[in-house]
Amino acid sequence: MRLKSLFALVAPVVLLLPLSAHADWPKGEREKYMAQCTQAATQQIGAAAAKSHCACGADAIKSYPASDIQALMDNKATPELQQKALGQIAKCKANPPAKK
Repeated sequence: MRLKSLFALVAPVVLLLPLSAHADWPKGEREKYMAQCTQAATQQIGAAAAKSHCACGADAIKSYPASDIQALMDNKATPELQQKALGQIAKCKANPPAKK
């Protein structure tokens, strides 16, 4: 009976271990992404909307393996990975500022 209880506690932790490899951006790369993205997007949608859009995009791909994120940031990603990332980022709708 004790073995079943122990298994019930340990099984969820074991199942979550592979997710830890996909947990976050490599050190310093999110900041680099945010700087590049906001600089480019500010010209089109304004500073506040650009910051929000870029943060959403960064969150959209943070679950990728660190090696994939690094490849994207170094412009060494496969075309398939680039398209996949762009598809995820495109889900973040950037609204341009209203014209006065």
